Amino acid sequence: MKLYAAGILASLATISSASVLAADYGALPPLRPAYPQQWETPVSDPLRIELGVRYWYSIGKQEHQIGSFNQTTDSKSHVGEVFARIEDHETRSYLEAFGGYGVAHDGTYTTNGTTQSLPAYRLGYAGADFAYLPFGGESVGLGFVTGYQYTNDSPDTGRANFYTGGSTQVGGLYQLSGGNSQINNFEFHQLKLGLATKFDTGSFDILGEAAAIPYSWVTGTYGALQTVNNTTTSGQGSAAAVNGHAYGATGKLMVGFKPTENLAIRVGGRATYLTGEYDVTYRTYSIPNTTSSAVAQQNYIVEHNPFSMLRYGALLEVAGSF
Repeated sequence: MKLYAAGILASLATISSASVLAADYGALPPLRPAYPQQWETPVSDPLRIELGVRYWYSIGKQEHQIGSFNQTTDSKSHVGEVFARIEDHETRSYLEAFGGYGVAHDGTYTTNGTTQSLPAYRLGYAGADFAYLPFGGESVGLGFVTGYQYTNDSPDTGRANFYTGGSTQVGGLYQLSGGNSQINNFEFHQLKLGLATKFDTGSFDILGEAAAIPYSWVTGTYGALQTVNNTTTSGQGSAAAVNGHAYGATGKLMVGFKPTENLAIRVGGRATYLTGEYDVTYRTYSIPNTTSSAVAQQNYIVEHNPFSMLRYGALLEVAGSF
């Protein structure tokens, strides 16, 4: 009888303990659920990369004046260009690198009133721009752009012959010998600073720039410049080297539509104008005494020679983004 009563008491104690534990467990806070899937990867990437190609139908004009020497060049060029642009939507900025090269040219050049067909041309450029657009809303941006561009804009307007400093004896008398020539090579290192804007609705966009070129370094060789008349005893001893500076302005406007999310087709135009002056340095050779093989050398500089350069034309662009 005692054993039976003890069993009943043990059973009641077990049931009571289970009830207390169940009540305590129900009072505990619920377990934290798993992190959502969006927490592992960002909802959107702030960076957007665009790669593309452009065709530029470019019209150019150069004017040079060095003393009594005047030369003007008018040209039309077909230019292929590639570019890459990285946009950061969080900072509302973009960085663009580009480069282009002319593959076909035609035109004329006029030297002191005489006009001839342009036989060849070299046109190439490369540069980079950085823009910051802090003003505006989600689809409109307005701000500032700065950049650097290297340009080689060199028409082939002939070559001037010059002596290389040798002498030879002819009929008992000495005269200058050895000759050479060089092509035109005009190089421009230009900085720009101005305004940029962007309007983008997702399926349609407008990109624009208007900037000043506060400084451009002009350097190279004016191979067509004949500084002095060559004779058997005196003449030009080098090609004319140019070194100077310029300033001007540049602008670009592109209007595009996006047939798909990652494809853009744009049309527009671009123009650049530079004006300034450069110094011309060259060397001469002469034989003071025709009975001697000694050759005298003299260096010359012609300062403050004005020039200008204009290049503009239509652009067609196709770009893909990711």
